[in-house]
Amino acid sequence: MAEQASKKRILILLSAYNGEKYIGEQLDSLFALGGDFEFTIRVRDDGSSDSTPAILAAYGRERGVEVINGENVGFNASFFALMEGAEETYDYYALCDQDDVWLPGKFERAVPMLEKENAAQPLLYSGVLCLTGEDLSGKRTLPYPQRGPSFYNAMIQDICSGHTMVFNGALLRLLKGSYREGLMNYDHWIYLAASAFGKVIYDSEPQVLYRQHGENAVGAQDGFFKKTARRLRYLKQARGGAMARQLAAFYEAFGGSLREEYRQEISDFLAAGKNFCSRIKYACKSRAVRQSGAETLLFRLLYVFGKFKA
Repeated sequence: MAEQASKKRILILLSAYNGEKYIGEQLDSLFALGGDFEFTIRVRDDGSSDSTPAILAAYGRERGVEVINGENVGFNASFFALMEGAEETYDYYALCDQDDVWLPGKFERAVPMLEKENAAQPLLYSGVLCLTGEDLSGKRTLPYPQRGPSFYNAMIQDICSGHTMVFNGALLRLLKGSYREGLMNYDHWIYLAASAFGKVIYDSEPQVLYRQHGENAVGAQDGFFKKTARRLRYLKQARGGAMARQLAAFYEAFGGSLREEYRQEISDFLAAGKNFCSRIKYACKSRAVRQSGAETLLFRLLYVFGKFKA
């Protein structure tokens, strides 16, 4: 009689900060996940000052949630602390925000897609977003990215939201020790690493309800006018510069291991930012792309005018 295959073991990593309003609903949705999996929920509290620690303590006592009480370091460093401390004995790892709701079939959807790939390479599962209102009403699924995931897209755009991510041990090992001060967003960093060294699997069906309530650490917007307003804010806040600094940090962390074409592209991107003529030259030949032609053109124009200097 053939031996029964063991259940896949998954470690869910959640960083919490003053999340008393929604975190219970999020945790309840994790316990309602379907599928034949063994999963552990580990939460790091990032120095909350509300009732979040008490809520987590109750879930620890009653539901076995593992709780780490930490000092406030911000969501990027907090998620990396969780990944640094993650044992490499699990089959897969999933990142979780404190204010969303996971749909029951998330792992049943993600794991088979990951299992089809070569586990020796870093693998990242992500997917489209389903935006909802504060009360989870008014669901709107954002469209599948026109170009799909790629390293050249990851250079200047993040299409992989952290709360959608499920990844394998090879990607976890790659990420450990890679945290840098210039890192802008932990999920963008993970997208960069997975697309540079492995494979990104992008799902066209949402598996998380992404609650929009005005207090999200990082929100999502759709529609022409909202996107335009967001780009203008990025311009005003020098977000292009932050993205360039993240690329410089990524080059510092991984430059010696990158494929030559990727290493050269980042090097050219950073070096050309120093003067106007070199920026024009780079913009004309740049392989960095956003998900639409109009957005790519906008990036090149902003780059030429020095908005992507590290």
